[in-house]
Amino acid sequence: MLTNAFTPLLLSLLSLSSTSLAATVFKGEGTFYSPSVGLGSCGKQDQDTDFVAALAQASMRQYNPSNPNNNPLCGHKVRVWRQDKPGTTVTVAIRDTCPGCKGQFDLDLSPAAFNKLANPDVGRIKIAWEFVGPAGVKTGPFKGAVPAAAAKKPAINQKVVAAEHEEENTAAVMPDEEEVVEGDAPGTVAEEGRDEL
Repeated sequence: MLTNAFTPLLLSLLSLSSTSLAATVFKGEGTFYSPSVGLGSCGKQDQDTDFVAALAQASMRQYNPSNPNNNPLCGHKVRVWRQDKPGTTVTVAIRDTCPGCKGQFDLDLSPAAFNKLANPDVGRIKIAWEFVGPAGVKTGPFKGAVPAAAAKKPAINQKVVAAEHEEENTAAVMPDEEEVVEGDAPGTVAEEGRDEL
């Protein structure tokens, strides 16, 4: 049978691909805002009860075409968790830009999303996040970023990219409590030691 002849080759290729993608975890601060006050920079009207976020202006500008509604990051979903409580996550869609965010990887969450992670009285929390699906961009800080699930969570290949304003660059812990190796300086996604398909 011809199919059986290709099975070992196919399995070999699949095993290589399952370990060749590097999950990318971004670290920054999380705050909250009211998306119901007007259109977000992605051109959509959202409510405080929606699970949406505004990504730091420093990141959004790197992908900002002449019409910000066409920003390739608009609509991408990211999984967010507190660095000190990685067991609780929330998934949000990027729908706006956060001009007040200090760090490149900060997220301004809708009240509904922030409330899943912390009491709003806290105001600001240290977060880590990853894309739920491939970022789909070929340049900038999110080039080649893939979620841990797509990378099959190989802890030795995971990269953590920390925000510029963060005083301490400690390794984040994934929601399933796997260890994450610290990554490179802010604004870079390491190409060394990272194999991509």
